[in-house]
Amino acid sequence: MSLQIAEILSDFSDLVECYSIDELFVDITNTAHLFGSDPEGIAKQIQSRIWLETGVFARVGCADTKVKAKLTVDLICKKSESGIFILKKGDLEKYIHSHPVESMWGVGSRYRRHLNRMGIWTIGDLSKYSLTRLRKKWGVNGEVLWRVANGIDDSPVSPDTFTEQKNIGNGLTLPKDYSKADEIETALLDIISIVCKRAREKGLMGQVVSIGVRGHVWETPTGFSRQKKLTKPTYLTKEVFREAKELFYQYWDGLPIRRIYVELSDLQKDDIVQLDFFDQVDRERQLQLERVTDYIHDQFGVTSLN
Repeated sequence: MSLQIAEILSDFSDLVECYSIDELFVDITNTAHLFGSDPEGIAKQIQSRIWLETGVFARVGCADTKVKAKLTVDLICKKSESGIFILKKGDLEKYIHSHPVESMWGVGSRYRRHLNRMGIWTIGDLSKYSLTRLRKKWGVNGEVLWRVANGIDDSPVSPDTFTEQKNIGNGLTLPKDYSKADEIETALLDIISIVCKRAREKGLMGQVVSIGVRGHVWETPTGFSRQKKLTKPTYLTKEVFREAKELFYQYWDGLPIRRIYVELSDLQKDDIVQLDFFDQVDRERQLQLERVTDYIHDQFGVTSLN
């Protein structure tokens, strides 16, 4: 799903960096004028697009460095109803420095104990501590902690981290609320068929299946997002459908659904996946059948087979 969100962000700027599986940076310095001059308004546009196209309620933190933006998301946005916060220059001390030092990423229990013994209890304490002493104690790591606490980050948003395909996914906004199991399974199968067809076309098998569902009420989001690691990689519709359906019924609370998303990740080239002989024969038959289905859909449309 991170790839789909990155594609949405790329409509706002060419500078999109995938920092982790659920965190991305986007630099809109040179494109903000195209979407209005109000940072909060742009953040709402981004949040709305992500919600409408993926069903994910995104937290958006805006700041003048990547470090400050991440601190804003981690410490403020995740605790606010709107999920949006604009950290202006000079506001780091006001909004960030009062938080416990262990709430800053990079500070685990070991670092926390050492820092507390040094009289450092908050991020603000760390920001004011002697950089020389931190360097002497922890070397580069000590300087990194100090720079994070002070919001100092010279690194640009690097789009190169977004170029390699790490997942293949597809989502569908349903025409109405679905609450019947057969309706939901039909929609789920349609989505998975598209995902697996794309994977076969790229020669990529996935070993992690993810499913996300959402209701239609923006103010009170419902649904879930879960994933499962498979025993072996696949791009066969039948196999992915079986696993996704199992995940769905394990976590569905019975509330109506308006949006479904399915993703294959942990991708591997299909020509390097090792299978035992009997498994290979069975899967080859299924693959031939699905490739015939792919061909018919390409020639006559996706509604040509039932």
